[in-house]
Parts: sequence; structure tokens; C-alpha cells
Amino acid sequence: MKNEYILSESKIISESKIRSEIQTTLDKNYKDDEFIRLMREIVTENIKKNEFYSDMVKGAGFKVDDLNTIDDLASIPMIPTTFYKQSANNFRKLLKIPEKEVQQWNCSSTTSGDPSLVGVNKNDMDFLNEMSRKCFLDFIARDWDNAVVYIFSPNTKLLDRFCIRYTKVRPVRAYSGNYFKVSEGMCKVEYLFSFSFLKALQAIIKTRSIVGGFYIKQSYLLKSINKNLEKPENERYKIGIGGSNHLINKFMQYMRENNIKYDFKNDIDFVTGGGGWDGHKAQLKYEPINKSKFVSDIAELFGTEKRRVVDIYGFTESPIVFGSHWSDKCEDFVFHCPQYARIIIRNVASLEPLKKEGDRGILEVLTPFGSNASVKHAIVVDDQVELVSKNKCPECGKEGATFRVLGRLDKSEGLGCSSIITWI
Repeated sequence: MKNEYILSESKIISESKIRSEIQTTLDKNYKDDEFIRLMREIVTENIKKNEFYSDMVKGAGFKVDDLNTIDDLASIPMIPTTFYKQSANNFRKLLKIPEKEVQQWNCSSTTSGDPSLVGVNKNDMDFLNEMSRKCFLDFIARDWDNAVVYIFSPNTKLLDRFCIRYTKVRPVRAYSGNYFKVSEGMCKVEYLFSFSFLKALQAIIKTRSIVGGFYIKQSYLLKSINKNLEKPENERYKIGIGGSNHLINKFMQYMRENNIKYDFKNDIDFVTGGGGWDGHKAQLKYEPINKSKFVSDIAELFGTEKRRVVDIYGFTESPIVFGSHWSDKCEDFVFHCPQYARIIIRNVASLEPLKKEGDRGILEVLTPFGSNASVKHAIVVDDQVELVSKNKCPECGKEGATFRVLGRLDKSEGLGCSSIITWI
């Protein structure tokens, strides 16, 4: 028993040290010279450890010695997110470690049964967890120890089970579930997407499908909110609402139909993620959501300020997650590139870098961190974005580039990466 206690205590100390080291990395302000040096190191490492990427570099005629200025970042051979698609059959080729050392395969959502699969190990997950925690703390001003977050999503176990429908690769985990688990470590989390055996039985009889067995716990959420408001003000917990923007929108429609309104002021936060504003999320199709109306409706129905609504942006293939704030000027969420990453916006046709504010193209994310198990230091995604500012946010003054996400280039695909809700 004593030895077990010593081992447990040693593990806690080790985990604490790892977290502290990562936090130090995340808190540092990386000037261009140092960032370039770190990128040279990670590119060199990935060439040595991954034959697939090494061949890409040779084919592109790229030399690490040519990477000397911030503009040279654009010459690094980039990896399209499509390379990680299951159908491309390259996701194993992009590993830098033996497959037996992979902790899990992070799985994106999809309409076609063709997810992205990204192998990660403990180092990668430690970085993702700490980075996500920092992002939440930086962009969501909240007393997390005294908060309950209600999420319009299945719980993490159910999300993982959904992934099993798409791939035989094991162990597989839903990418979005990683962020939810981070939230679970910061506060109490309640998932509002649930399953009823009775509803499922009725659905099977009518449609020979269990789809009808899933439902959203709207009444439970309202009861929980009202019960909390009945408490003395100093005993109430702070409320967060997150998950699918479509389901949050449907919930607000329900509130309007039943004349339900609140006056939370600053005691509530909304956090969305995963896109779907264009009306196509995974297999779910619905009317496009106007972001400005969505945010205004939240402010009106919950009696709060627009700044309490935050969107989180990330994709399975990249180790970076971006926080945002709402901008009335842009009528959109403005995302901030953290100091431990850089972004390049490329012309859709030529892939040449675009540098003027207001330029629109596809997004590339570069970072020397978080890619211990797989090659993902320079990932380009088929999301169209607009460069808002190059060096500093014009609204909040935070250092770093800012951008807004306009949507997928090919809307017909409806691919998503932070939700596995595929039928409601």
C-alpha cells in the first residue's frame, strides 16, 4: 500500500511538472526570430522521422536552410487536411512514432463516412489539453470553480461510439470530446443530448430505426436554470451554455414560442464551436444561421451582452485551437492567432500568400508545438477565411493576427470537425 501511494504521489508530481512546463510554453511571447528557429527544428525533425513528409520536401525542392525570415514560412511544404482522410490512406504514413505507441486516433465528424484520423500520444494530448484550458480562460471570463456548463451535445462516451460507425481504426476518440473533457476538469458539465429506450422502441416500430430515441433535454435545462435563480444571489452558480449552434438556436425558438426570457446580465456565457453556420453540419441540414441574429437573440432572450458569446475554432488535423470575440463591426466572430502559432491565408487558385487586410483565401496554420506523434506543423484546411488584421486586433488590442471564418469552400460536403451529432 505504501509503495502504491508513493507511485501515485510521484505520478501527480510528474503530471504537475508537465503541466507547468506546457503552461510556460503557452505563456511565452514568441518573436518572429525565435518562432522561425523553432519551425526549422520541427521541420528538420519531421523530415528525419517521417519518410512520407521527407519525400514531400524533396519533391518540393525545399531546404530547411532557406527558412530565415517570417515570409519564408510560406515555402514550408504544407499538408492538406485531405491527407488525413481515411480514404486517402495516408494517416498512418504521417505518423512519427510506431503505431503501437499511439495513445488514440482523434476522429473528425463527417457526412460521408470518411473521417480524418490523426494519431496522437500523451505529449500531444497534454499540449492540447493545456492549450484548450488556456484558450477557455483567455476568452471566457468566468469563475470556473463556481460554474455549470450545459452542452447541447452527446457526452464524450457517446461521441466516441459515434466514431466507431465511421472507422475500424482503434482506439478512436471524437476530436470534440477532447475539449469537453477539458471543460469537465474545470467545472461541472451537463450534456443535453440524451437517449430514451422508450422513444427508441417507438421509433423502431414506426421507422425501423433508433434515431427517434435521441432527444434534447430542453425542459431539464429550463428547470435547472429556474431552480438556480430561486437561490439567494450569493449561492447561485454561474451558467454556461455550449455546443451545437443549431441546437442552441432551436432552443431559443422554443423560448420565443413559450414567452421565456431571462435577465442574466454577466452571469451567463455561450460557447459555440464546429461551424455549421451555413446550415450543413455533418448529416444535419437546416436553414443557415445568421451569426448576427444568433448573437442578438442570445443577448435579448437571456438579458446579457453580446460579448458573452464566444466561438471556438479548431480542426482535427492541426494542434492549434483559436478563441474569438464577437465584433459588431465585422458582424462576425474575430479569431485570434496565439503567439505559439502563425497563420497564412492563401489564394484559393494559386496558393500564394495573401497579406492585405480584407484578403480572403484558405487557411494554413503553422506551429512547432503539439505534433509529437504525427506530422502537423503546417496544415492547410479548406476553410475560407478573411484576414482582419496582421499584427494586432483593432478592437481589443491583443497581439497577433486576427481572422474570421467564412465557411467551407465546398458547402455541399458539409464536413465538420467538432461535433459528431449526425442525426436529430
